[in-house]
Amino acid sequence: MPASVHSNDRAAARAWALPPAAATAIARAWWLPLAAGVVALAGFAWAVAQRLPYPHELEWMEGALADHAWRVAHGLPLYCAPSPEHVPFLYAPLLFWLGGLGIAFGLDGITALRLVSLGCTVATAMLVGHWVRMASGRFLPGFVASGLWFAGYGWLAWWFDLARNDTLFVFLCAITTYTLRHGGRFSWLWAAGLATLALLAKQTALMWLPAVGVGALCLDWRLGLRFGAACVALMAAAVGALHLGSDGWSTFWLFEMPQRHGWVGDRKLGFWTEDLLPMTPLVLLALVGCAQQWRAGGAARREALYLAAFGAGGLLASWFSRLHVGGFDNVMMYGFAAACVLGPLAAARLPGRAQWLGLAVLLAQFGWLGERALARDPARTLLPSAAHRRAHDELRAFVQAQPGPVWIPGHGHVSTRAGKGTGAHGQAVFDLLQLLPKLPDGMFDLAALVDRSRLQGLSPRGQQAVAALLDGTAAALRERRFAAVVIDEVGTHAFVAVFAQGLAGADGVPGTADDPYARMPGPVLSEPAAIAPLLGFDVHAPYALAPR
Repeated sequence: MPASVHSNDRAAARAWALPPAAATAIARAWWLPLAAGVVALAGFAWAVAQRLPYPHELEWMEGALADHAWRVAHGLPLYCAPSPEHVPFLYAPLLFWLGGLGIAFGLDGITALRLVSLGCTVATAMLVGHWVRMASGRFLPGFVASGLWFAGYGWLAWWFDLARNDTLFVFLCAITTYTLRHGGRFSWLWAAGLATLALLAKQTALMWLPAVGVGALCLDWRLGLRFGAACVALMAAAVGALHLGSDGWSTFWLFEMPQRHGWVGDRKLGFWTEDLLPMTPLVLLALVGCAQQWRAGGAARREALYLAAFGAGGLLASWFSRLHVGGFDNVMMYGFAAACVLGPLAAARLPGRAQWLGLAVLLAQFGWLGERALARDPARTLLPSAAHRRAHDELRAFVQAQPGPVWIPGHGHVSTRAGKGTGAHGQAVFDLLQLLPKLPDGMFDLAALVDRSRLQGLSPRGQQAVAALLDGTAAALRERRFAAVVIDEVGTHAFVAVFAQGLAGADGVPGTADDPYARMPGPVLSEPAAIAPLLGFDVHAPYALAPR
């Protein structure tokens, strides 16, 4: 940090000097939010110790993401034409690459991905704490900042240790911003490399990091220009390599497909009036801190603009992700991570007795996050029940008893673990169906599945993707390629309607003796509802179709 910034801080400290007794009291008071942070860390560690080794999915897409990592480990393409065995998710590949590496070293797929998420969660906490400690010149505010990050675990739907890509993305965006400011002579180059990794972790980087680039321009226009040019070059090279290596399919899945998804209109305002509320204390502290630095002028003003750009970029990424169809509470962690830096730093820099107010706000933030964690109903959503484990064990036993591949759209990685092949996940199929025309009531026009002329409004690659999935699935079902297809009464029941062509016999009429598959008698599970995931889409009560 420039010497002028430190001199401004020292000058402010002299102007607001406190009697020794008052200064000592304030210093000791920082142990209160630190104690709250230690409690948050202990609760997080306790939960992770039980969730990390759990062999089944806790959230409904964990297993399907592990299937993607399994493909990497076995040299199969991630981004390709869809088929009944694999429909790519709209996610960038870095998590799958890392998970595939873990699988290659003998780890279970879900465990490998959870370890990536857990490592990035801890790394983010360490980075946030170091950043605040360095910028404030004090240890306790840094430890409090780390504790606040862990305190968000429950509010953010217990997402920190799930086999998802969000914590990987957050860490890379945060360390990009930190490196750009504090990375030394070639900080712009190192930061551009990290920014490219952030894009490969999640395309949402294109919403967050441009704001950081604007902040860098305010900090030092030369730094900003170098960073921007290096980002454009490295990101273009990475995206271009993916495009060429996948015959253009990566561009379709990662950039064209997300544009076809709808928006959740009530989040345009609801994000600011509802979603953001639990982190309001940190946001207010951040605003106060930036305003205080702005008033100091000089280098401190440029630093304020840079930090404000980091925070604004995180909030922007959260807002647009929340607006996107499928955006869940976990996307709030983007803005929250930035607030965990800006809020405690602002509280540490408050002059004189004003620090009492800052400490009170931090304690209120810990309390609010704790209340939101309890509202998440941890007894139901945090730790899996014995019935949940038993249901998955029963499903795996059923799959292992089948004589060939098994397709389970609602529960990923079960058939892969059992050595019965992979099947396209229901969420990935639903994402692709977003390309279909919509009826006035907002439902998909399933007639387009038969009348392909209704798809003329799609791009050539979009038409190719829909046709590849429908035709490939119809052929696989008619040829009885799967020894069983497991469908959930709740969640994936639309499977029969979407793939009616394949499930109908030569007479083209489903539900007759000519059909290639028939429903097996009896339930697959002793407790059909117990297999529902703790988080995410509610999928349960599976039944099986077997070849006639």
